[in-house]
Amino acid sequence: MQTGQRARREPLADKVVAYLLDYTRRHRLACGAPVPSEASVSSTLNVSRGVVREAYRSLKGAGILDIANGRAPRLGRIDRRAVTAVLQHALATQQATAAQILDVRRALEVRAAELAAVNRADADVRALEREVEAMRRALSQRRRFVDADIRFHGVIGRATGNPLYDLLSRALRDVLSVTIRAGFDSPRSIPLRGAVVRLHAGIAGAIAARRPAEARRLMQEHFDAVRTFIIDADEPPLSVEPGAGRRRARIRRSASG
Repeated sequence: MQTGQRARREPLADKVVAYLLDYTRRHRLACGAPVPSEASVSSTLNVSRGVVREAYRSLKGAGILDIANGRAPRLGRIDRRAVTAVLQHALATQQATAAQILDVRRALEVRAAELAAVNRADADVRALEREVEAMRRALSQRRRFVDADIRFHGVIGRATGNPLYDLLSRALRDVLSVTIRAGFDSPRSIPLRGAVVRLHAGIAGAIAARRPAEARRLMQEHFDAVRTFIIDADEPPLSVEPGAGRRRARIRRSASG
């Protein structure tokens, strides 16, 4: 396709996207509801089927449409793919740093811990306790430790009762996953792993006891600890213990440092 043709085609595809989103709002369609076919939209907007197909593909990529052979396209269930792609692009092109992404994740997770302490179910508490124990058993096993940590925060996101906390937090974790795993492999992380597990146990206990202020404080301490071996890679090893101070986590130089 020549440049001029592509330039004309893109605004038409944008027109299709705008039409479909407006159609969804006007008809109050829910997740899983069918949307107009390519032929119908092509006729209504007087654009080619190819333009509509292009727009529908972009909506599928964003998770807005669920398209499969043999049935009409339907509204998709929200997921983190589009958010993750934007954040990965920002990180790869140096439009955002890992520290900035971690800062956004911290804000979300701190509020999520607070909400989870208010809204959690008994099943959430049991799931949190399972993941803490899984982390405790995997102090020297990166994959198992990190996977349990991811599941722990996923439980908190779901326990808030707000699906956006889980979606956004998972997208932010996806983008930081390489940095997190590299941080685990760093020698500086070894004296911190036990403290991180204890912080998770404290967070789980605060959520179980429905103490939102304590859950919030401990999650703040957790992210101070995480930053020390994920982001501050050029600093000497640090150790962080739960309950250390109210202004931030108390960060002490390790005796071995």
